[in-house]
Amino acid sequence: MLPDEKRVSVEWAQISMVTATINLVEEAHRHGKYDYYWLTSGQDWPLYSADEIVNFFKNHDGENFIQYWDSKNYGNHLQNNLDKRNQIYFPLWMIGRRLWQKVVKRGWVELTGGYNRTWKSFMRKQLQIEFYFGSQWWALTGETVEWIINYLGQHEDYYIFYKNTVCPDESFFQTLVMMSPYADKKTDYLTYLHFSEGANSPDILRASDFPQAKESGCLVMRKVDMDVDDFFVSR
Repeated sequence: MLPDEKRVSVEWAQISMVTATINLVEEAHRHGKYDYYWLTSGQDWPLYSADEIVNFFKNHDGENFIQYWDSKNYGNHLQNNLDKRNQIYFPLWMIGRRLWQKVVKRGWVELTGGYNRTWKSFMRKQLQIEFYFGSQWWALTGETVEWIINYLGQHEDYYIFYKNTVCPDESFFQTLVMMSPYADKKTDYLTYLHFSEGANSPDILRASDFPQAKESGCLVMRKVDMDVDDFFVSR
């Protein structure tokens, strides 16, 4: 989808996820100004036909579909692990799925005050904005995307700040939308997910999940995996 110089090796919970998304958005925007830009994954499955999806966006013209919350409100006005993601400096080598990375990162969090506080001496210089968090997946209007592209072109410090945060893809765009003039045009996101109790990643969905996903009001369901259930091949 992208020229070689724009292709990014995406690493879990690192800035590369945001970089890849920005590159995709900018490339799409370069080819034409669209009414909507919709970020989905290779493991999403549409719950409606292409025509029905197009009609959905026509009927909701001007609305942004993105999940977000101010984490302190989400956490009953108490600091939690979401706030911590942006409060202290995380070296890239510390962020990842490997066991030693998880152990070192958890030790670093505890050393700096734990998830529920951050000692002042460890607090990194903050951007003078309010952070928001939510699911990575979104569908944004062309006006909102154009504003985001222009903002990032003029505020390099915003991207640089997020380089050393954890899971920046779950805050980067949410915060931008809420900073934009289109912050009041919002609804929830359009992806149906199911998390088992205590799980950090969404379940792999099967044919039995299709009816509930269809009734959810979402447009796509994830994650699906043809090696787990090939029901979706025949849809």
